[in-house]
Formats: sequence, C-alpha cells, structure tokens
Amino acid sequence: MTPSPDLLTDPHARFDALVLPHLDRMLAFARRRADSPEDAEDAVQEACVRAWQALGELRDAVRVRPWLYRILRTVLVDSYEKAGRRRRLVSITRLEDAHEQLVGGDVDAVFDEVVGRLVGEAVHAALADLPEDFAAPVELHDIDGFKYHEIADILGIPLGTVMSRISRGRRLLAGAIVARHGLRPTELRADAAARRPLRGGAR
Repeated sequence: MTPSPDLLTDPHARFDALVLPHLDRMLAFARRRADSPEDAEDAVQEACVRAWQALGELRDAVRVRPWLYRILRTVLVDSYEKAGRRRRLVSITRLEDAHEQLVGGDVDAVFDEVVGRLVGEAVHAALADLPEDFAAPVELHDIDGFKYHEIADILGIPLGTVMSRISRGRRLLAGAIVARHGLRPTELRADAAARRPLRGGAR
C-alpha cells in the first residue's frame, strides 16, 4: 500500500500511524519485564520519546513493530542497570532437572502441557526465575508472536542463537513452573499421554 502524502510529509501523522497501534502490546511486554505497572508505563513512554527522536531512521514501515520492541527493550535494560537491581534467579541446573523429571526430551510437548494449565500471571512469575537471555526470546516468540528473524533483530543475536535459546528457555520455563507449583511429573505425563491421541485425531 502506498503511504498517504500526509505520512510522507508530516512526522506527527507518521508517528501516530506507525507507533500508536502498537502501544497496548508494548505495554503488556513491558509489564512482564518491569518491576511494577508504573515502571512499565514509564518505560513505554521513554520508548515512545526515543522512537519519535529516531523516526527518521525507520526506512521500512513494515518493520516498525520489531523496531519499537528493540527500542523498548533497550529502555528496560537501561532502567534495570541504572537501578542496580538483580533478579533472584533459580539455578539453571535445578530448572533443567525439574524438566527432565517430567519427560525425557519432548520439550515442546512438555512446554505446552505445563503452561497450558496455568494463567498468564503464573507464567509471568515463572519467567522471572529465568535469566533474561532465555526469558526474552521465549516471551517474544511464544507470547508476542514474533518470528525468529525478528527476535534476532530485536535482541541483536544470530538466528541460530535465537532458536537454541527458545528451545532451552522453554525447558527452563517448564522446570520453573513445576518447581513453583509443585506439579507431579507422573500426573503430567499421564495427562499428556491421554491427550495426545485426541490431538492426533483432530489433524
């Protein structure tokens, strides 16, 4: 679609058209990463200021969403580092051990089965136990719906690294949820086995 003349000549109109439709999703992403709703709102506001200042650098309007998320994540990281905060992280080994107790190696099935039992708040809380390197790719892909190459652009890492971090991040998230909620591996395995024929028959 050809941009309207107003979008080409009026930066305010271009900003409103390109940025405003994404504010709700950006705020939801910030709330999952910030310590409070107020911090999330401040981060989105700062990201919008930076987006306005850098609007002339955006050459391809189709890529505006990953561009905005890259700015927002930079704001969140800057804020996190300035405050000198360190998240309490559960041992990665402990999380992977919890996952291995569920089932040997079927990462996606376990991820879907465990996360499917819980509301978003519980998943958010479990994500807080993961290192940022693994939490962010999982959130961007499985919650925000970004493609692998877009996540690579947002996070500034190679495509292969994105894929490996999502795979391991899902494993860690499943382990974190199991550890937090005391779910029994035998119960989950039995339930997953009961559901698989139904999924297969529906295809």
